Amino acid sequence: MKKTITFTLFAIAIGFASFAQDKTSFEKGTNVINAGIGVGDVYWGAGYGSSGLPVSLNASYEHGITDKLGIGYIGVGAAFGYASQKYNDYGYGSWKSTGILIAARGLYHFAIPSEIGQKLDPYAGIQLGYVAVSTHVTNDGGYNGTIGKAGGVVVGFYAGAHYHFNPHVGVYAELGYTSFSILSLGVAFRF
Repeated sequence: MKKTITFTLFAIAIGFASFAQDKTSFEKGTNVINAGIGVGDVYWGAGYGSSGLPVSLNASYEHGITDKLGIGYIGVGAAFGYASQKYNDYGYGSWKSTGILIAARGLYHFAIPSEIGQKLDPYAGIQLGYVAVSTHVTNDGGYNGTIGKAGGVVVGFYAGAHYHFNPHVGVYAELGYTSFSILSLGVAFRF
């Protein structure tokens, strides 16, 4: 009986040791580039007489900077976002507003030490950036030109995940406020 218990405990210890040493999807030195679209416009909304797609374009870069810390790894990076919306005042003119975001990101990638952990990379993060917006008017009482420019600091919080089909290419989804949308979807390139 003692030999069976000892053998069982030894087998469990070996299993945990190998489980803990599995490579995860995001570690120190990992680089990821995301490129996607955002849906769920939180900046301008649909608006009266608006036209155009209610999506924004976004891209980001992440780099793993720490060894395992707690149950995951810390990454830092940068993000870029672009959104545009056009409004028509039915014969009285039209306005086009454009926004550009440049931001710094901090992320915590949760390590999943198993075979699925080499493909799935869940994370949460915070983003601090600057949004610049300009509005251009056409044929409003004979006036054509830029009528306003503004900018401001924005903070965003989000949670997301990468799923890598192979060591270099995958997809990602992020939910939360990151630039001009609630949900971002796209492709991820890891190197």
